[in-house]
Amino acid sequence: MIVLRALVTGASGFVGGYLTDRLTQLNYEVMGISRTEGLQNKSRAISYNCDILDQNKIEFAISEFKPDYIFHLAAPAYIPNSFKEPKHTYNVIFNGTFNVLEAVKNIGLNPKILYVSSADVYGRAGNRELISESDNFDPINPYAASKACAEILCKQFYETYGMQIIIARPFNHTGPGQADDFVCSNFARQIAKMSKSMSIDSKLLTGNVDVSRDFLDVRDVVNAYIELASHAKIGEVYNVSSGVPITVRNIINLLFQESGIKNYNIVVDQEKIRQREILRRTGNNEKLVAETQWKQTISINKTLSDLYNYWRENV
Repeated sequence: MIVLRALVTGASGFVGGYLTDRLTQLNYEVMGISRTEGLQNKSRAISYNCDILDQNKIEFAISEFKPDYIFHLAAPAYIPNSFKEPKHTYNVIFNGTFNVLEAVKNIGLNPKILYVSSADVYGRAGNRELISESDNFDPINPYAASKACAEILCKQFYETYGMQIIIARPFNHTGPGQADDFVCSNFARQIAKMSKSMSIDSKLLTGNVDVSRDFLDVRDVVNAYIELASHAKIGEVYNVSSGVPITVRNIINLLFQESGIKNYNIVVDQEKIRQREILRRTGNNEKLVAETQWKQTISINKTLSDLYNYWRENV
């Protein structure tokens, strides 16, 4: 029996953790690398603990492990921080991607590489009814711009060196274990805390609740990444999305419904309003569905229920 090897960058992150778990369940031999820890089949591997900006260590990890697949997730994920640290954002996302691609080229391997970009590269295109992969870049923050630059880099390595690179553009995703910097997890934590304390003052602090987004469960997202790496066309770009918008207000209502709290107040906190907020962003997932065996299996109601119960156990 042939055992396939998968290397995951950013393995200690929210999505990276789910991806390494899922790959392990599917009997891949998995190497996870990040700044904080290196993992081999979920056991700590000190020699693979490295920063994505350390090209020598990245090259060592890839040359030693010899992966069949590389899932490149490593990146600072919280967009507001990209305004505070734009140079760091560009450095990790663009130069980190260059280090991975250059290491593969130098070693002479030819693994399939899934580069995980972001739907944020579409920027204001998000105000259209449904965004397709053919829509142009229009990044409006350092995170999105650096992701767009890294995509161009991937395209160049594919064209110049024939490397087997596929690009995923995930839309919003959430699930149990997500940090409370992110909108759904933040609301779920606040509401779980209210529920446990039996607070009379059920006041939820929010940003703009009338924006709509396209949410997937993180477990569906990592399944999409594996399907793309296995079956997608080399050199192509794929949205990873549900294709269905939901407003932040509806997400809040579903979380309160899960909690059983009937009387609550939504209070807009001006500090939570993002600069140049995109009002609507929904992704067309027809290409992903048509060219792989992926399909959404977890509803937004189930995702929010699991997320709320996660915080009930952790506040």
